Amino acid sequence: MNKKIILMLLIIMAFISIMAVGSIKSSQDFDGQFTMDIPIGHNFRDVAYCLPNGALGCSREYLDEDTGCELEDDDIMVCYYNDSYLVEGESNAWQHAVNGLTTSYFYEIAQDDGNSLVLTNDIGMKMMPPYLVGVKNDDGSKAVFVGGYHLDDLKRYANSVEFK
Repeated sequence: MNKKIILMLLIIMAFISIMAVGSIKSSQDFDGQFTMDIPIGHNFRDVAYCLPNGALGCSREYLDEDTGCELEDDDIMVCYYNDSYLVEGESNAWQHAVNGLTTSYFYEIAQDDGNSLVLTNDIGMKMMPPYLVGVKNDDGSKAVFVGGYHLDDLKRYANSVEFK
């Protein structure tokens, strides 16, 4: 009987250990502009094709190094905006990002709590994820939008952004 109890305890402890390791996040520095918590084992790179008024109109776009040309179910994209692409009538990167995403890229504002913004679209394009969660620095001169398919995860990642 004691061996069965010990075996059950070992199985339970192994299960708890596996669950704890799976929920641990690491932090990545994004070219000295900001840091953000990311899933363990992932590494994001600047994909370098983010041009003015293209690829969601951001200054830099990052994808996990294992992500191909289309976002799949568990993939996320990270878009960084700064004041470098402002057009006439825009006062900061936050305004530029929201204007561009809601006009040129067909996103709609689903939730605005003042600290973060949730945008959605349902057009089905693989490089335009159905959810974007954005955060900004204090003066709006920098913004980060995290895009993907799992809204709760995206909110957690976006809320971990620390601007430098």
